[in-house]
Amino acid sequence: MSKPDIDMNVRLSKACRIALDIIAQANRISFWRLSEEQEAIECIICYDSTTGRFSSGQRLNKSDFPDYFSAIMSNSTICANDAHSHPSTQCFSDTYFAEHDIHSLLDYILFEDLTPTGVVCCESVGRQVEWSDEDISNMRKIANVVSMFFH
Repeated sequence: MSKPDIDMNVRLSKACRIALDIIAQANRISFWRLSEEQEAIECIICYDSTTGRFSSGQRLNKSDFPDYFSAIMSNSTICANDAHSHPSTQCFSDTYFAEHDIHSLLDYILFEDLTPTGVVCCESVGRQVEWSDEDISNMRKIANVVSMFFH
């Protein structure tokens, strides 16, 4: 792994912990890189505070989850208090959500020069939460700060 990759991992791991302090209802936070063709996102880092573990490498393809990709790319954000019934995220119910016991999701797109490059994702594990306007505002701030060094 090159030095820039190590620096990026250190920054993103710190960003994960800080973000979970700021958005207290979330149990998991992850940063995903969007493929150049915008056909998939790959998890660069995920921190799960319920287990205290970091992970990476999961890939989600647009062809498998078209409703989610369409929504996040056109709206820049998805706020799904009930992720299992939200029209843009219910596609994950039997796979990703079931695997991680996710009930609520708050996602925001990462940009470089107005071009989408990734996604930051906050999730609530084991229970449904109501994301507040403050949570949404804080998520936007987190995305803006992380976008500065994400590339």
